[in-house]
Amino acid sequence: MVAEGPRVQVVLPYSLREYAKGRELVEVQAGTLADAVARLSSEFPGLAYRILDDHGRLRRYVLAFVNDEPVSDQAPDAVRLRDGDTVHILPSVAGG
Repeated sequence: MVAEGPRVQVVLPYSLREYAKGRELVEVQAGTLADAVARLSSEFPGLAYRILDDHGRLRRYVLAFVNDEPVSDQAPDAVRLRDGDTVHILPSVAGG
């Protein structure tokens, strides 16, 4: 088997776990954040729709972190991942 990219862990919030068969942590091989979401979608159809918009950008209400560093302001295909990275996908919270 040929490696398909760095192996990373994706941590999903409770609100997205129902689309991932209840899983909080999913390991995928992906070189970018966009690749990671695509891998998630291939394993869990419909999950990517809740993370990315029709243009491949993070939805307004979704925040992303790689190793605790915010990356939500970057295009998902520009966010490079390395072996062992941890990606957190979180819904943003607003209110007062």
